[in-house]
Amino acid sequence: MPDPRTAPRTPAPAPTPAVLPATRGIAFGGDYNPEQWGKDVWDADHEAFDAARITTLTVGVFIWSLTQPAEDVFDFTVLDEIVQRAADEGRTICLATGTGALSPWIARAHPEVTRVDFEGRRHLYGQRHNACWSSPQFRRLAAGIAGRVAERYADNPAVVAWHIGNEYGGDGGACYCDLCAAEFRLWLQRRYGTLDELNEAWNTTFWSHRFTDWEEIVPPSALSEHWKGRGHTAFQGITLDYYRFTTDNAIRQYTEERAAIREHSDLPTTTNFMGFFQPLDYHRWAPHLDFASWDNYPRAATSRGAPRSRTTSCGA
Repeated sequence: MPDPRTAPRTPAPAPTPAVLPATRGIAFGGDYNPEQWGKDVWDADHEAFDAARITTLTVGVFIWSLTQPAEDVFDFTVLDEIVQRAADEGRTICLATGTGALSPWIARAHPEVTRVDFEGRRHLYGQRHNACWSSPQFRRLAAGIAGRVAERYADNPAVVAWHIGNEYGGDGGACYCDLCAAEFRLWLQRRYGTLDELNEAWNTTFWSHRFTDWEEIVPPSALSEHWKGRGHTAFQGITLDYYRFTTDNAIRQYTEERAAIREHSDLPTTTNFMGFFQPLDYHRWAPHLDFASWDNYPRAATSRGAPRSRTTSCGA
Protein backbone atom coordinates (compact mmCIF):
# COMPACT_ATOMS: atom_id res chain seq x y z
CA MET A 1 0.00 0.00 0.00
CA PRO A 2 1.24 3.53 -0.72
CA ASP A 3 2.10 5.79 2.17
CA PRO A 4 -0.87 8.18 2.66
CA ARG A 5 1.57 10.86 3.84
CA THR A 6 3.28 10.99 0.45
CA ALA A 7 0.37 10.15 -1.86
CA PRO A 8 -0.26 12.67 -4.66
CA ARG A 9 -2.37 15.67 -3.80
CA THR A 10 -2.81 19.09 -5.31
CA PRO A 11 0.61 20.48 -4.34
CA ALA A 12 0.97 23.71 -2.43
CA PRO A 13 2.50 26.57 -4.43
CA ALA A 14 6.25 26.97 -4.25
CA PRO A 15 7.74 29.94 -2.41
CA THR A 16 8.80 33.04 -4.32
CA PRO A 17 10.43 31.86 -7.56
CA ALA A 18 14.20 31.86 -7.78
CA VAL A 19 15.67 34.30 -10.29
CA LEU A 20 18.12 33.41 -13.03
CA PRO A 21 21.57 34.89 -12.47
CA ALA A 22 22.43 37.80 -14.73
CA THR A 23 23.72 36.75 -18.14
CA ARG A 24 25.27 38.68 -20.99
CA GLY A 25 22.24 39.59 -23.05
CA ILE A 26 19.44 37.12 -23.74
CA ALA A 27 20.30 33.50 -22.96
CA PHE A 28 20.18 31.73 -26.33
CA GLY A 29 20.71 28.04 -26.97
CA GLY A 30 19.10 24.64 -26.54
CA ASP A 31 19.60 21.00 -25.60
CA TYR A 32 23.07 19.57 -26.16
CA ASN A 33 23.87 15.86 -25.77
CA PRO A 34 27.58 15.45 -26.58
CA GLU A 35 27.78 12.21 -24.57
CA GLN A 36 25.90 10.59 -27.46
CA TRP A 37 28.75 11.42 -29.87
CA GLY A 38 32.47 10.89 -30.07
CA LYS A 39 34.68 13.59 -28.57
CA ASP A 40 36.14 14.21 -32.00
CA VAL A 41 33.03 16.26 -32.88
CA TRP A 42 32.99 18.44 -29.74
CA ASP A 43 35.33 21.03 -31.28
CA ALA A 44 33.06 21.36 -34.30
CA ASP A 45 30.05 21.65 -32.00
CA HIS A 46 31.46 24.64 -30.20
CA GLU A 47 32.59 26.25 -33.43
CA ALA A 48 28.98 25.96 -34.62
CA PHE A 49 27.77 27.44 -31.33
CA ASP A 50 30.08 30.41 -31.83
CA ALA A 51 28.80 30.91 -35.37
CA ALA A 52 25.19 30.80 -34.15
CA ARG A 53 26.03 33.01 -31.14
CA ILE A 54 24.75 30.37 -28.74
CA THR A 55 25.39 31.35 -25.14
CA THR A 56 23.52 28.74 -23.07
CA LEU A 57 23.35 24.94 -23.19
CA THR A 58 20.98 22.49 -21.52
CA VAL A 59 23.07 19.38 -20.86
CA GLY A 60 22.65 16.04 -19.12
CA VAL A 61 18.99 15.42 -19.94
CA PHE A 62 19.55 11.75 -20.86
CA ILE A 63 22.80 10.98 -19.07
CA TRP A 64 21.54 8.95 -16.08
CA SER A 65 22.98 5.63 -17.30
CA LEU A 66 26.44 7.23 -17.28
CA THR A 67 26.22 9.21 -14.04
CA GLN A 68 24.75 6.26 -12.09
CA PRO A 69 25.62 2.97 -13.80
CA ALA A 70 24.57 0.91 -10.74
CA GLU A 71 22.66 1.36 -7.48
CA ASP A 72 25.61 2.57 -5.42
CA VAL A 73 27.97 3.62 -8.21
CA PHE A 74 28.24 7.22 -9.43
CA ASP A 75 30.52 8.40 -12.23
CA PHE A 76 30.52 12.04 -13.31
CA THR A 77 33.61 11.82 -15.53
CA VAL A 78 31.82 12.53 -18.81
CA LEU A 79 29.49 15.15 -17.37
CA ASP A 80 32.45 16.89 -15.74
CA GLU A 81 34.11 17.17 -19.15
CA ILE A 82 30.94 18.48 -20.80
CA VAL A 83 30.38 21.11 -18.12
CA GLN A 84 34.02 22.17 -18.06
CA ARG A 85 34.23 22.49 -21.84
CA ALA A 86 31.11 24.68 -21.90
CA ALA A 87 32.51 26.82 -19.09
CA ASP A 88 35.86 27.16 -20.86
CA GLU A 89 34.01 28.40 -23.95
CA GLY A 90 32.24 31.03 -21.86
CA ARG A 91 28.80 29.48 -22.06
CA THR A 92 26.27 29.14 -19.25
CA ILE A 93 24.55 25.85 -18.44
CA CYS A 94 21.07 24.70 -17.52
CA LEU A 95 22.08 21.40 -15.94
CA ALA A 96 19.65 18.48 -16.04
CA THR A 97 19.16 15.84 -13.38
CA GLY A 98 19.20 13.15 -16.08
CA THR A 99 15.86 11.65 -15.06
CA GLY A 100 14.26 12.13 -18.47
CA ALA A 101 14.90 8.45 -19.24
CA LEU A 102 15.34 5.30 -17.17
CA SER A 103 18.61 3.40 -16.98
CA PRO A 104 18.39 -0.31 -17.92
CA TRP A 105 19.67 -1.53 -14.55
CA ILE A 106 16.83 0.27 -12.74
CA ALA A 107 14.16 -1.59 -14.68
CA ARG A 108 15.96 -4.88 -14.12
CA ALA A 109 16.42 -4.35 -10.37
CA HIS A 110 12.96 -2.84 -9.84
CA PRO A 111 10.53 -4.11 -12.53
CA GLU A 112 7.66 -2.12 -11.02
CA VAL A 113 9.23 1.15 -12.19
CA THR A 114 8.07 0.58 -15.78
CA ARG A 115 4.62 1.80 -16.78
CA VAL A 116 1.45 -0.15 -17.39
CA ASP A 117 -0.09 1.44 -20.46
CA PHE A 118 -3.67 2.39 -21.34
CA GLU A 119 -4.29 -1.11 -22.73
CA GLY A 120 -3.12 -2.74 -19.48
CA ARG A 121 0.27 -3.97 -20.71
CA ARG A 122 3.29 -3.82 -18.42
CA HIS A 123 6.12 -2.35 -20.48
CA LEU A 124 9.54 -3.89 -20.64
CA TYR A 125 12.57 -1.61 -20.58
CA GLY A 126 12.82 0.65 -23.62
CA GLN A 127 12.23 4.06 -25.18
CA ARG A 128 12.33 6.93 -22.66
CA HIS A 129 8.83 7.83 -21.35
CA ASN A 130 8.62 4.58 -19.46
CA ALA A 131 8.63 5.29 -15.71
CA CYS A 132 5.76 5.01 -13.24
CA TRP A 133 5.60 8.15 -11.09
CA SER A 134 3.92 6.15 -8.31
CA SER A 135 6.86 3.75 -7.97
CA PRO A 136 8.62 4.38 -4.63
CA GLN A 137 11.86 3.03 -6.10
CA PHE A 138 11.77 5.35 -9.09
CA ARG A 139 10.96 8.34 -6.89
CA ARG A 140 13.78 7.44 -4.49
CA LEU A 141 16.36 6.97 -7.22
CA ALA A 142 15.28 10.06 -9.19
CA ALA A 143 15.48 12.30 -6.13
CA GLY A 144 18.79 10.66 -5.24
CA ILE A 145 20.51 11.42 -8.54
CA ALA A 146 19.02 14.93 -8.58
CA GLY A 147 20.61 15.60 -5.20
CA ARG A 148 23.95 14.15 -6.28
CA VAL A 149 24.07 16.30 -9.41
CA ALA A 150 23.15 19.43 -7.47
CA GLU A 151 25.71 18.71 -4.76
CA ARG A 152 28.48 18.26 -7.32
CA TYR A 153 27.79 21.30 -9.49
CA ALA A 154 26.06 23.77 -7.15
CA ASP A 155 29.14 25.98 -6.89
CA ASN A 156 30.11 25.83 -10.56
CA PRO A 157 29.82 29.42 -11.85
CA ALA A 158 28.77 28.24 -15.30
CA VAL A 159 25.61 26.56 -13.96
CA VAL A 160 22.70 29.03 -13.85
CA ALA A 161 19.66 26.73 -13.58
CA TRP A 162 18.50 23.14 -13.07
CA HIS A 163 16.43 21.13 -15.54
CA ILE A 164 14.26 18.36 -14.02
CA GLY A 165 12.92 15.42 -16.04
CA ASN A 166 11.99 15.96 -19.67
CA GLU A 167 8.70 16.56 -21.45
CA TYR A 168 6.53 15.15 -18.69
CA GLY A 169 3.61 13.25 -20.13
CA GLY A 170 5.16 12.04 -23.37
CA ASP A 171 3.33 9.04 -24.86
CA GLY A 172 0.28 9.94 -22.81
CA GLY A 173 2.21 10.01 -19.55
CA ALA A 174 -0.28 8.14 -17.42
CA CYS A 175 0.39 4.76 -15.84
CA TYR A 176 -2.38 2.31 -14.95
CA CYS A 177 -0.57 -0.10 -12.62
CA ASP A 178 -1.72 -1.30 -9.20
CA LEU A 179 0.48 1.31 -7.49
CA CYS A 180 -1.23 4.09 -9.45
CA ALA A 181 -4.65 2.60 -8.73
CA ALA A 182 -3.97 2.63 -4.98
CA GLU A 183 -2.65 6.19 -5.05
CA PHE A 184 -5.58 7.31 -7.20
CA ARG A 185 -7.96 6.07 -4.49
CA LEU A 186 -6.08 8.04 -1.84
CA TRP A 187 -6.17 11.11 -4.07
CA LEU A 188 -9.95 10.68 -4.45
CA GLN A 189 -10.41 10.32 -0.69
CA ARG A 190 -8.65 13.63 -0.20
CA ARG A 191 -10.65 15.31 -2.95
CA TYR A 192 -14.12 14.08 -1.98
CA GLY A 193 -13.84 12.92 1.62
CA THR A 194 -16.61 10.32 1.40
CA LEU A 195 -17.94 7.92 -1.19
CA ASP A 196 -21.32 9.65 -1.01
CA GLU A 197 -19.71 12.89 -2.16
CA LEU A 198 -17.81 11.09 -4.91
CA ASN A 199 -20.92 9.27 -6.12
CA GLU A 200 -22.83 12.54 -6.22
CA ALA A 201 -20.07 14.35 -8.14
CA TRP A 202 -19.64 11.56 -10.66
CA ASN A 203 -23.39 10.81 -11.03
CA THR A 204 -22.61 7.13 -10.50
CA THR A 205 -26.24 6.01 -10.47
CA PHE A 206 -25.95 6.20 -14.26
CA TRP A 207 -25.36 2.68 -15.60
CA SER A 208 -25.33 1.26 -12.05
CA HIS A 209 -21.90 2.65 -11.18
CA ARG A 210 -22.56 3.58 -7.55
CA PHE A 211 -19.51 2.66 -5.44
CA THR A 212 -19.78 1.26 -1.91
CA ASP A 213 -16.05 0.72 -1.23
CA TRP A 214 -13.00 2.70 -2.34
CA GLU A 215 -11.33 -0.54 -3.50
CA GLU A 216 -13.99 -0.90 -6.19
CA ILE A 217 -12.54 2.07 -8.08
CA VAL A 218 -10.03 1.24 -10.81
CA PRO A 219 -8.23 3.59 -13.22
CA PRO A 220 -10.23 4.35 -16.38
CA SER A 221 -8.56 2.60 -19.29
CA ALA A 222 -9.20 0.44 -22.33
CA LEU A 223 -9.94 -2.38 -19.87
CA SER A 224 -12.63 -0.48 -18.00
CA GLU A 225 -14.46 2.69 -19.10
CA HIS A 226 -12.93 3.53 -22.49
CA TRP A 227 -13.40 2.43 -26.05
CA LYS A 228 -11.74 3.63 -29.26
CA GLY A 229 -8.82 5.01 -27.27
CA ARG A 230 -8.40 7.72 -24.65
CA GLY A 231 -10.83 10.09 -26.33
CA HIS A 232 -13.96 8.01 -25.73
CA THR A 233 -15.14 7.30 -22.19
CA ALA A 234 -18.41 5.99 -20.80
CA PHE A 235 -17.77 7.71 -17.48
CA GLN A 236 -16.56 11.29 -17.78
CA GLY A 237 -16.13 11.98 -14.06
CA ILE A 238 -13.56 9.27 -13.39
CA THR A 239 -11.67 10.02 -16.61
CA LEU A 240 -11.35 13.73 -15.83
CA ASP A 241 -10.24 12.97 -12.28
CA TYR A 242 -7.64 10.48 -13.50
CA TYR A 243 -6.20 13.20 -15.72
CA ARG A 244 -6.09 15.50 -12.68
CA PHE A 245 -4.50 12.79 -10.54
CA THR A 246 -1.88 12.10 -13.21
CA THR A 247 -0.98 15.79 -13.35
CA ASP A 248 -0.59 15.94 -9.57
CA ASN A 249 1.45 12.72 -9.64
CA ALA A 250 3.83 14.23 -12.20
CA ILE A 251 4.11 17.45 -10.20
CA ARG A 252 4.96 15.41 -7.10
CA GLN A 253 7.77 13.73 -9.05
CA TYR A 254 9.07 17.14 -10.12
CA THR A 255 8.84 18.70 -6.65
CA GLU A 256 10.63 15.77 -5.00
CA GLU A 257 13.59 16.25 -7.31
CA ARG A 258 13.43 19.99 -6.74
CA ALA A 259 13.52 19.43 -2.97
CA ALA A 260 16.65 17.30 -3.37
CA ILE A 261 18.26 20.10 -5.40
CA ARG A 262 17.27 22.71 -2.82
CA GLU A 263 19.40 20.95 -0.21
CA HIS A 264 22.44 22.14 -2.17
CA SER A 265 21.41 25.04 -4.42
CA ASP A 266 19.01 27.97 -4.61
CA LEU A 267 19.36 28.35 -8.37
CA PRO A 268 16.06 28.24 -10.31
CA THR A 269 14.54 24.97 -11.52
CA THR A 270 12.47 24.28 -14.60
CA THR A 271 11.09 21.53 -16.80
CA ASN A 272 10.08 21.61 -20.43
CA PHE A 273 6.57 21.48 -21.86
CA MET A 274 5.14 20.74 -25.31
CA GLY A 275 2.59 23.33 -26.33
CA PHE A 276 -0.99 22.65 -25.18
CA PHE A 277 -0.51 18.98 -24.30
CA GLN A 278 -3.88 17.49 -23.37
CA PRO A 279 -3.00 14.50 -21.12
CA LEU A 280 -1.48 16.80 -18.47
CA ASP A 281 -2.77 20.14 -17.25
CA TYR A 282 0.35 22.26 -17.71
CA HIS A 283 -1.36 25.29 -16.17
CA ARG A 284 -1.35 23.55 -12.78
CA TRP A 285 2.46 23.50 -12.90
CA ALA A 286 2.83 27.27 -12.92
CA PRO A 287 3.06 27.79 -9.12
CA HIS A 288 5.83 25.17 -8.88
CA LEU A 289 8.22 26.48 -11.55
CA ASP A 290 10.82 29.19 -11.22
CA PHE A 291 10.46 29.66 -14.97
CA ALA A 292 8.65 27.70 -17.65
CA SER A 293 10.36 26.05 -20.61
CA TRP A 294 8.72 25.13 -23.88
CA ASP A 295 9.87 22.81 -26.66
CA ASN A 296 9.34 24.27 -30.10
CA TYR A 297 8.92 21.78 -32.96
CA PRO A 298 8.49 23.77 -36.20
CA ARG A 299 7.10 21.66 -39.03
CA ALA A 300 5.48 22.02 -42.41
CA ALA A 301 2.07 21.10 -40.97
CA THR A 302 1.95 24.30 -38.89
CA SER A 303 -1.18 26.38 -39.58
CA ARG A 304 -1.21 28.44 -42.77
CA GLY A 305 -1.30 31.65 -40.76
CA ALA A 306 2.24 31.28 -39.43
CA PRO A 307 4.60 30.92 -42.44
CA ARG A 308 6.84 33.78 -41.32
CA SER A 309 7.28 32.49 -37.76
CA ARG A 310 7.80 28.98 -39.10
CA THR A 311 10.58 29.93 -41.47
CA THR A 312 12.16 32.15 -38.83
CA SER A 313 12.17 29.30 -36.30
CA CYS A 314 13.75 27.00 -38.86
CA GLY A 315 16.43 29.54 -39.68
CA ALA A 316 15.30 30.09 -43.27
